[in-house]
Amino acid sequence: MKTTDLEDHALTERERKNVSILEAIKRYGPISRTDISKLTKLNIVTVSNYVNNFIELGIVIEKGLDISSGGRRPTIVVLNPKSAYVVGVDLGVFHVSTVLADLEGSVVSHSRAPRPRDTADHVVKTLMEEVERVIESSGVDRKKIRGIQIGASGVIDREVGTVRCTEGVASIYVPVTSLLQDRFKMPVKLEHDVTTAAYGEWSLGAGTDVDIMLFMYSGVGCGMIINGEIYHGISGTAGEVSIKDQLDIGDVWIGNISALKPWPSHLGIPDEAKEALEKGSVSKISELVQGKLEKISLEAVFEAVHTGDKLAVEVVQRAGERLGVRVAFLINLLNPGAVVIGGGIEAAGPALIEAVKKMVRMCAFEEMANAVKIVPARLGDNSVALGAASLVIRDVFASA
Repeated sequence: MKTTDLEDHALTERERKNVSILEAIKRYGPISRTDISKLTKLNIVTVSNYVNNFIELGIVIEKGLDISSGGRRPTIVVLNPKSAYVVGVDLGVFHVSTVLADLEGSVVSHSRAPRPRDTADHVVKTLMEEVERVIESSGVDRKKIRGIQIGASGVIDREVGTVRCTEGVASIYVPVTSLLQDRFKMPVKLEHDVTTAAYGEWSLGAGTDVDIMLFMYSGVGCGMIINGEIYHGISGTAGEVSIKDQLDIGDVWIGNISALKPWPSHLGIPDEAKEALEKGSVSKISELVQGKLEKISLEAVFEAVHTGDKLAVEVVQRAGERLGVRVAFLINLLNPGAVVIGGGIEAAGPALIEAVKKMVRMCAFEEMANAVKIVPARLGDNSVALGAASLVIRDVFASA
């Protein structure tokens, strides 16, 4: 296989066919060339030529014969997931989570470390150590590792490889991608964590088989996947689901804009629970934090929800309803096939998801509301790291 090119570029026609065919094999294999042709809408001769090339490269292998519908029994093919490996990194606000995965997205090795909060040099050093750790512990041949992708929180510059942080941690005004590329002698790419997680859910999780998928990341950001591609927008920052909070326009001409104002990533759930308890409400939440209301967290509220605690359920349902208004607006605008709720808030379970669905039924147009699936994210804590790995897999496919 050729060296993976992870630079931002529009895929050529051949690269698009590579990705289309190999994604079909990854998702639906073992599969015949005829069925690949039906799925990708490419003619059978083209599919056969590409598949034969993939077999020669070792990325695809033949695996027996399929049942015949008449005539010669067709051979079926599967992806050879151990033909190459990829590294995905979640550079979060509080942690650095790293995975080394095969071409099916199966995790071979994983590491997690606290994110340094002081200097950019310390962050880069930790990134290098964590990538080295997953490579060493995996035992795979380094020559088979095809690239590294970082999903980072903050404002990123993909071209330069820098990250401006807004969460009280050190920004990285050094070219982190170039530094890691020099260290590991393989391509390195940087992407925003929300869109990275969105691509992971589309590729490995809950968003398969839809042309348009939205990923609501804790209600504070939205990743958009359109026809299998991340939609970045003209300036590379598409996906904001709120307006500037500094506007002093009142309610004179725009009505109630509270649903569009910026939210914290926890959707205000801990704050609302704390306020209710301070007013005398009774809840298991208080027991979970040993009466120390300042320690109420999203996790504590969710734990209470799972015990059926009335207050916790009501708080989560109200948050889901607020989120549902934004989701309904996006459904009306983009008419997606799926909306995935993630970023940690999906851990609340059905109480949150059902509240979102309720508001979508109320606020979205019927045709669009009936067509969309609203589901919790499936990749959990590894959504960004696995999404990053999935983006490298895509580039491996494109360059095959």
